Amino acid sequence: MTRQHTRAYLFICTTTLLWGISFFWTNKLLINHVPVFFLVFTRISLAALILFIVGIITGKIQRIKSKKDVLWFLGLALMEPFFYFIGETYGVKLTASPTLSSVMIACIPVFGLIAGLTFYREKVSVGNIIGIFLAVPGMLVVVMGKGGFELGRVGNLPGTHLVPGILFLLMAVFSAVGHTVVLKRMTRSYNVFTVTFYQHALGAVYFILPLLLFDVRRMDSLQLMTKWNFWYPILMLSVFCSSIAFMMFTAAIKELGVTRANTFSAVIPIVTAFVGFALGIETINWIQALGILVVVTGLILSQLRSRRS
Repeated sequence: MTRQHTRAYLFICTTTLLWGISFFWTNKLLINHVPVFFLVFTRISLAALILFIVGIITGKIQRIKSKKDVLWFLGLALMEPFFYFIGETYGVKLTASPTLSSVMIACIPVFGLIAGLTFYREKVSVGNIIGIFLAVPGMLVVVMGKGGFELGRVGNLPGTHLVPGILFLLMAVFSAVGHTVVLKRMTRSYNVFTVTFYQHALGAVYFILPLLLFDVRRMDSLQLMTKWNFWYPILMLSVFCSSIAFMMFTAAIKELGVTRANTFSAVIPIVTAFVGFALGIETINWIQALGILVVVTGLILSQLRSRRS
């Protein structure tokens, strides 16, 4: 394994860890009734501002080279964060089932395999394919280990609207895969820092309209933004889960490719479960432990490279 590959795996593992932990900071904001569009807009706007300041100081932000690249950057930000966050959030809300939503999102590696083969002709072995198709059912065992799908009224959610909810979740899945496909293309012409900055800056612009239409009129933004309970999780999400994590994910996509990098999506719910277990707010039974073992086995198989490659 080369030094570049070792660094890429370190980046993707760290990204997976940060995105797994991000659930707790996001959940803390939602519990305090922070509106969804305002939460996402503030998170990615602050991340874009941090990246801009660092980029100006270090000179790492490159100029966009052509009008065609502007369109590619617009498409990148449209898929993620815009479409992805909308699909995931409303998918959870309409199905009223975080479990079902986790299983749907875990399908990203399967579609990522198809995308990697279709757009970049990435080299995969039979073992890689078996590993990917092991990781998904393994993750399903983990999230269903507490008793299966829970469909119905959950907390303050409005109820179950299964079909539109699944459609929103599929939008999130395809947006995530499309995002990685475009991301790999952009890393051929621009450095990781530049891609991450423009993705967040343009993503923030996309969220302005839904923020004004749905959240601003229903919230006391001044009171909300004077509370440390708001700024602490927002800063954690902006600095670690957006700025740093997306830069590392972009670097990993560039080196590992769409197929291998997307496989790690199946591990994010497991990271969340382990963190919850460590904090004493989750339990892990033997069925879930077995599912985790299957996911890890599938993940290892999915990353093995054939001798010819």
